[in-house]
Amino acid sequence: MAIDYRLVVADLDGTVRSRQLGITPGVQGAVRAAQARGVRVCVATGRMWRSAAPWVQRLGADSPVILYNGGQVLDFALDRVLYDRRLPREAAWAALALIGGDPDVQPHVYLRDRVYVGRRHPLPDAYAADDGLDYEVVPSLTALLDEDPHKILVVGEAERVAALGARVRAAGLPVHAVHSEPTYLEILPSGVSKGTALRAMLRALAVDAERVVAIGDNWNDLEMIEAAGLGVAMGQAPEGVRARADYVCGTAEEDGVREVIERFVLGGG
Repeated sequence: MAIDYRLVVADLDGTVRSRQLGITPGVQGAVRAAQARGVRVCVATGRMWRSAAPWVQRLGADSPVILYNGGQVLDFALDRVLYDRRLPREAAWAALALIGGDPDVQPHVYLRDRVYVGRRHPLPDAYAADDGLDYEVVPSLTALLDEDPHKILVVGEAERVAALGARVRAAGLPVHAVHSEPTYLEILPSGVSKGTALRAMLRALAVDAERVVAIGDNWNDLEMIEAAGLGVAMGQAPEGVRARADYVCGTAEEDGVREVIERFVLGGG
């Protein structure tokens, strides 16, 4: 018997938004068709709201939205925060000390809905251009932390970022270190993920997890994929993510989200 799914939660970059094509008419049309059936379609992203908003609006997604890779659930329709978890300053300091002055990686601190870096560099320039935001250079990221940030994002070459992720995990820091791209390491509060944020969203919406479809394309989506009744990995997701999903769809460039909505929500077979 087919399950009557009531909520679709999808990652943004590399999932509903193709890095080559943007949000395609096919994905937009499928989202509108799902909403016409009374199915809510929401976004889960590592971005802050200021950076996510243009894409959420372009998609026509419903409120609420998961931000900061699970650090916040924001009901943007009513401008109220439903769930919020921060990275303790002590853990952030320890992470920044471990990163040190490595010239091959660039830490970005997300604090007070802004992004801060310690120096100008092509890496944050490229990241800021892709995310459609600006950043502020400060003399010391450590001194900046007068309150708990939402997260630290480290950008660099894939090999260097992978090595840093291994060092963070080996050091036993009280953080959740996860890759959102081969070149991105997300340092989040311990125990925080898109999966924990999804459960908070479901409590607010009074929706059972069995009636949720979650779609993502990388390791930072895995807990969300596993928390949903139907967990879907994009075709370009790492093999380990695809292996733990219930279904693997096409890539973002192949309108994978449209495929999922048509097959499982609209009943296209």
